[in-house]
Amino acid sequence: MHLPSDWTFFGLTQNYKVHLHDQVFDLVYHGKGFTYQEVYNMPVYLRHFYVRKIQHIYSEEKKAHEKAMRDAKSKQTKKPNIRR
Repeated sequence: MHLPSDWTFFGLTQNYKVHLHDQVFDLVYHGKGFTYQEVYNMPVYLRHFYVRKIQHIYSEEKKAHEKAMRDAKSKQTKKPNIRR
């Protein structure tokens, strides 16, 4: 019996492998303290939890940065327009 190459009994699909390794990389790189082995062996629900947590943290940092930039821009003193 020949199975199509995209059938994976007891194995991970190629798309899932890519997704898994994206998450592993993101958590090791941005997680500040996770090791590759810890993340790879981590239960899926915990891996998803930490990825969402890091996304939330970076989203909040981005909002705070954008607000600080808007506030700084609005507080800039403008030079008077004096003609000579």
